[in-house]
Amino acid sequence: MVTVDLTGRAALVIGGSRGIGAAVCRELATAGAKVAWTHTGSEAGSSAGTVLAAAIVADGGDCFHVAADCTDADAAGGVVSEVLTRWGRLDCLVYNAGFTSPVSLLDLTPEEWRRVVDLNLNGAFLAVHAAVPAMLERGTGSMVLVGSAAVASGGGGRADYVSAKAGLEALSRAITREFGPRGVRCNVVHPSLVETELLQQRYPDPADRAKVAAQVPLRRLGQPEDIAHAVVFLLSDLASYITGQSLYVDGGRTFCR
Repeated sequence: MVTVDLTGRAALVIGGSRGIGAAVCRELATAGAKVAWTHTGSEAGSSAGTVLAAAIVADGGDCFHVAADCTDADAAGGVVSEVLTRWGRLDCLVYNAGFTSPVSLLDLTPEEWRRVVDLNLNGAFLAVHAAVPAMLERGTGSMVLVGSAAVASGGGGRADYVSAKAGLEALSRAITREFGPRGVRCNVVHPSLVETELLQQRYPDPADRAKVAAQVPLRRLGQPEDIAHAVVFLLSDLASYITGQSLYVDGGRTFCR
């Protein structure tokens, strides 16, 4: 039987307390990895992180979580340093931080543009910049950047968001060209319509969510675990010959615009 085995490896998830990030942390721990993750430091994020950590530890896992501003270079470096101090290695990095607020391009202010690009793209650069040296030292490592299937359609009123998420694809390819020969892989996973708190806020009426789900070829909304399974696969040795790729985990919705 083919299984994902990350026993003994150390993983860092940027944006991991809730939704897709929390599912990724759970799957990493289930696969045997030691897992660290960041959150914003809000009361909700901290509380969710504590609950998640308790569940992982109860199942025999090793983990910790910290509040960190992923758009701050010192904070990114500090989190990576803490992982190395605790576990002596960093094998896997997932950048899952993101934010969007649909608005017409003409209504975007330069400040709003910079804020969204800073979180969705610049933060990924900072995380990679901090993590890669530890991976190069060991001659191996794998990263997954979480994008959005909206890059295929233009996003419908999210020019800042889709531009930043599309940038993750270019960043992944640059990482592949530069660091692939030294054992470091990087891929992008593009989700769409995943049933998280953010989606429920966008479609608070269950009937509206059902209508949206009916437009997906697989006739359901994605679950955080659907994305987590793809992420953990790409981090594992089962994907050891896959790098620089973008995987759409969207139930086929990208082809039904």
